[in-house]
Amino acid sequence: MKNIKAFITACAMASTLAMGAQQPGIFDNVIALEGQRQAAAEVGDHVKALAFSTQLMAELASLPDSIVDNMDQMWANQYYELACHQSRCGLVDEALLSLYNAACKGWNNYDHLLVDHDLDNLRDSPRFAGIALKVRNRDFKYILSNCPDYNDAIPENCPDRIFSDPADPHLQQLRTRLNLDSVAGDGDEISRIQRITTFVHNYIHHNGMKGIPCDRNSLAMIDSCANGRNTLNCRGMAIFLNECLLSMGIPSMYVTCMPKVLLNDCHVINAVWSSQLGRWLWMDPSFNAWISDEQGNLLGIREVRQRLRQGLPLVLNPEASHYDDGVTEKSWYLDYYMTKNLYAIEANVHNVYGAENSDKLKNGTVQFIALIPPTGDIPDYARKLITTTNDAWFWQAPL
Repeated sequence: MKNIKAFITACAMASTLAMGAQQPGIFDNVIALEGQRQAAAEVGDHVKALAFSTQLMAELASLPDSIVDNMDQMWANQYYELACHQSRCGLVDEALLSLYNAACKGWNNYDHLLVDHDLDNLRDSPRFAGIALKVRNRDFKYILSNCPDYNDAIPENCPDRIFSDPADPHLQQLRTRLNLDSVAGDGDEISRIQRITTFVHNYIHHNGMKGIPCDRNSLAMIDSCANGRNTLNCRGMAIFLNECLLSMGIPSMYVTCMPKVLLNDCHVINAVWSSQLGRWLWMDPSFNAWISDEQGNLLGIREVRQRLRQGLPLVLNPEASHYDDGVTEKSWYLDYYMTKNLYAIEANVHNVYGAENSDKLKNGTVQFIALIPPTGDIPDYARKLITTTNDAWFWQAPL
C-alpha cells in the first residue's frame, strides 16, 4: 500500500495501543493481523490481505468500547484499507460502503484518494463522487487553502504580550544549571537559537502520550524528567524551550497550532524573535525542526502557513528527527501534520517563567490570544477568550 496510508495507519494504531497499555496482550491479535495484512498487500495478494483486514476489523470490534470507541482516526484508516482490498478484489458495493464508513470516521486525504489505484474499480460509480466530496470537505490541505484570508480589523481588548526579563532569578538559575551560555556558543543569534532548540530536543525527549508530569516550569521539568525518568508532550517541550530562550534574553512564545476540527491532536511549537532577521522564527523542539524557503531564508509560522496555502516550496532542516523514529520527512511533517494544525494559532499573553504553573491555571490568571480566520469558526477546544483576525498585529515585534 502507499507510504502515506501506511504511516497514518501506523500512527492511529500506535495511539490505540497506548490507550490500552494497561491491559497487556489485549492488542496481540490486532498487531499480528495488521502485520500480515501489510505483508500481503506489499506483494499484491489482495485476496489474502482482504481476509486479514476483515479479521482485523472483527478483532477490533470485539475489544472493550472504552478503548476503541473514541479512536475515529484508527477506524477511518482501517475502513479505508478494507475498501482498497475489496476494490482490488472486485467487490465494488462492499468497497463503496467501507469507503463511506472511512469518510464518516474522518478519512480526509483528498489528494491521495484521487490517485490511489487501489480504488480505480470504484471511480465510475456515482456514489464515489459523493464520498470524495465528503472527504474533500475534511481534507486538511483543502481547509487551509480555502479558508478566508486574515484582515486588518483592529483587535479589541487585546493586551500587549509580556516577555520576561532574563534577570528573573528562576531564569538565571535555569541558565546556570543547564550551562546555556556554553550550549548556545559564540555564533550569531540564529545559530545560538538553533543550538538551544537542539539541546532541549535531546535533553528531555518528546512523548505526546505522557502529558506534563510536574508543574509547568523548566526547573520542575528538569527534576521530573532528568536522566530519562520521564518525558514531556509537545506543550511541555515548548514551555521548556521558551524559558531557556527567555533566560538568554531572546524573546520567545510557545504557540499552540490547531486544526479546525480536533481529530486526534494539535501541536505546540515556539515562535522565536530574531532581531537579526526582524521576524518570528519557527522552532519545534519536539522534532528539532525549523523551516526555510527555497533560498535558505528561515521562516516563521506566519510565512510557513502562507506558503502552504499557496503551494510554494518549503524546506525542512535535515537535522529534524524524532529520536529512534529516524529522520522526519517533510512530506509528513509539513504537507500533512502541520497543514492540519495551522488553521488557528494560540499564544500566551504572559511569556514568563512558570506562565502555566498550577496556581495560575487554578486562579484563572492565564490569558491566551488566538489568531483565527475571519469566519467565526473557533476551535471548540481552544482555551482563549481573546481572538483576532489580524495576523500583522498578532505577529508584531515584541515590545
